[in-house]
Parts: sequence; C-alpha cells; structure tokens
Amino acid sequence: MKIKTLNSKFIIFVICLIIPVGICNIISLAMSKKIEDGYVNMLNNMLITNEIKQHIDNSLDGFNQYILSGAEDKKESYNNEIFIAKQEIETLKSNSDNTSQYILRDLDNTLDSYVENSKKTISAYENKEGYIFYYDDFVSAKNIAGYSKEYASTLMQNYLETNSVAYKELNKHSRLIYVSLTIYLILILSMCVSYALLFIKNISKGLKGIVDISNKVSRGQFEYYEGDKTDIYELDLLTKTFNTMIKDIKDLIRSISEKLTLEKKLKEEEMKNLQYENALKEFDLKVLQSQINPHFLFNTLNCINATAMMENATTTSKLIKSVSNILRYSLRSMSTNALLEDEINIIKDYIYIQECRFDDRIKFNLSTNMDMKKVKVPGMTIQPLVENAFIHGIEPKEEGGYINICINEKNGICMIMIEDDGIGIPKEILDKINNYNYEMKHTGHTTGLGLNIVEKRLRYLYDRENMFEIESEEGKGTKVYLRIPIMGEDNNDENITC
Repeated sequence: MKIKTLNSKFIIFVICLIIPVGICNIISLAMSKKIEDGYVNMLNNMLITNEIKQHIDNSLDGFNQYILSGAEDKKESYNNEIFIAKQEIETLKSNSDNTSQYILRDLDNTLDSYVENSKKTISAYENKEGYIFYYDDFVSAKNIAGYSKEYASTLMQNYLETNSVAYKELNKHSRLIYVSLTIYLILILSMCVSYALLFIKNISKGLKGIVDISNKVSRGQFEYYEGDKTDIYELDLLTKTFNTMIKDIKDLIRSISEKLTLEKKLKEEEMKNLQYENALKEFDLKVLQSQINPHFLFNTLNCINATAMMENATTTSKLIKSVSNILRYSLRSMSTNALLEDEINIIKDYIYIQECRFDDRIKFNLSTNMDMKKVKVPGMTIQPLVENAFIHGIEPKEEGGYINICINEKNGICMIMIEDDGIGIPKEILDKINNYNYEMKHTGHTTGLGLNIVEKRLRYLYDRENMFEIESEEGKGTKVYLRIPIMGEDNNDENITC
C-alpha cells in the first residue's frame, strides 16, 4: 500500500465532508432565497396596489372638496394623487404576470375615464356653469373611481392567488430536493465516519505499540521495537526514530556507567591523597599557630591586600580587607565598649564575605532609623547574633534565604531586630534559650561567642532583665530582639569584664 501522510489524509477528509455539506447548504440557501424573493415581490405588489387604492380615494376626496369649496389646494391634491397612482400602475406593469397585466390595463383605462369625467366637471365648475350642467359628469366620475378601486382589489386578490399557486409548486419541488439532499448527506456522513474510524484505527495501532515500548523503556527495558507497518508516513517514521533513540540511550547508559566507574576510582584515589595532604596541613597549622602573633597576621593581610590592589584584584582586596577588619575589631573590642556604628560596619564586612561565598543564596537587608553614634554596646555583641542566624538558620537551607537587621529608637531605647527566614528553632530549645538555660555548644566563624555570652554581657553591663528575646517557628524563621538603653557619654566609656 502506498504510504500517505497525515496531511493528505486530512485533505481527503475535508474534501469528502466539507465540500458536499457546503453544496447542500448552497442549494438550500438558493431555494430559500427564491421563496423569499417570491414573497417579497408579492407583498411589494400588494402594498403598491393598496397605495393605488389610497391615492384614488385621496384624489376623489380632493375632487369633492374642490367642487364644494373651490379651494385650489384641493384641486392640486387631486392632481397629485392621480399622478402618483398612474406612476405606481406603470411600476406594477413591469413586475407582473399576464393576468395581472390585463387587470392593470383595465385599471389604467378606468382611471383615465375617471380623470376625463372629473376634468369635465372641474371645467364646467370653473366656467360658472350651473350645477345641472356638470352633475352627470360629477356622478359619473365618482362611480368610475369606485370601479377603479374594485379593479385594484381584484388585482390584489390575483397577486395573492398567483403567488399561492407558485409557492405550492415550489414547495413541492423543495420537499423533493430536501429529501434528496438528506439522503445525499447521510451517505456522505456515513462514508466520512467509516473513513475516520479506519484512520483512527491506523493511528491507534501505531501509537499503542509505541506507548507499550515506552512503558518498558521507562522501566529500564531497552528492547528493539519492530512496530506494525501502517499507511501513515509520520507514524512509520516515528517508530523508526524511536528505535534509533532506544539504541542511542543504551549506548549512552553503557558509556555513562563506564565513566562513573572510572570516576569513582579516581575520586577514591583523590580522597586518599586529600586525606594525606590534610593531615600534613593540620600538623603544619598546629605548629604555626603557636608562632603567629596578631601584629604579624595584620601586617601579612595588609601586604596581601596591597599586592591584590596592585594586581587590580578588587574583589580579593576587599575580601582581605574585610577579614582584617573583623579580626582587628574582635581582638580590640572583646573587653571594651564600642559604638553601634562600628559594630554595624563590622557586620557589613561579615555580610560582604558571606555574599561572596554564597552569591544569590543569601540576601542581607540593613535598615537604620536613628543616630548610631550615640549608642554604645559591648564589642562583638550584634555580629555573633547575625553569624548565628546565618550558620544555624540560613546555611542549612539549600535554597538560601534572607537576614534583615532593623535598628530604631523608641522611648530612649535602641530597638534592634535581627530576622531570618531560616529553618527556625525547635520549641523545646527556644524555651530553654528564653529562660537563659543554654546547653548547646556554639560554632562560629570568628569569635566563638554564643547566645549565652551575648546575653550575659548585656545583662552585666546594664543591670537589666528582658534585654534579649527570641521568637522562632520551625520552617519559617527566627527573630532576635535587643533592647539597649541609650545612655550618656559618661556611662558608656567604662570597660566590660565578661
């Protein structure tokens, strides 16, 4: 069997269905139009005939009024009505059957007689002749006008009868044609349904085989699929392409399996080498840790920073500068007070480092609405809280999150809120923290200070309770609130021993 495309089959289907249906519709519309035109013509002729009767009545009325009153406008009305009636008779003559033509002829002649007698009456009236001289013409004109109206009525009846007969004949032919069209449509639709069923059967046969082998492929059974031949080009091509894909997938899986085996062996070797190198580095680091002093470390970082700036490594330079700032600040401020502004600057350095590490995974927002120079806090008070929010809240989330820091002044109190949308804190641990019952060991990047140390330093410095509060919900995040009194310069310069 010759292979045909889906496109050609659809075209055949359209030709077999749409065109015959269109022909039937055109024939039906033509027949309806013919019947409609017949009715419109009949109604139009009857309307004109009725208008002729009305004009005759109006002319007769104008004629009577003129004879009685002698008013010129009545005479003019009489003439106009006669003129219009004659015009409409001529209009009907061009669109009437033979019988109607005879009636129109008689109506036209009768109207002429009416005009002739009425004009004689008007002439005698205008010449001041006595009533007795034009009485006969006057009566004759009125009688003839009555005859004219009878002819008009006869004409209307003839139009109605003629069109009724034509309609009956046309309706008889229409029923015959409609029956023929119905039979024709039934045959065409039957053929189209049979064609469609055969078409669907061929498509379903091909697709069913492809679906079955697809299910096997999804279960890892990469078997060759011969497929049933159809007379549809696209399906046969799909079957052939599907077999090619199965073969390629089998080759790809085999290649990936071999590659994974090789990579596993390489990683095992790399892991052994790394463990060995780490052991050496750890030993070297322990040896060096006891020898490096802070000034040497600062000088070294400054040297690296200067080298990075000379090499135009701006990001590297800024990272080194941030690390140096944090290290210097942590060593200098652990046992002293610091301006809130300095604390926030160190937090910005810490934020910059984390943003470089985690890119878009972490978002920091800082909002301040007060003069931070008039607030002093124990050094490294806020930074450990931000660090804690990052390590325990955001870092465990694969998708990352945000940390908001809001600083406001209210009634002589500096209100600080540190908020994150991390994993939250379990309720039992949260209750212990808010009750100052700390059991967890803190893990930090810089100072190693935990929540307990921060809370104690604040409480010892200001001798107040409820300066520290945490709200948290698992899966939604954590909020840490600090309430720090804004004290005078004299009270903020003393050292803290915590």
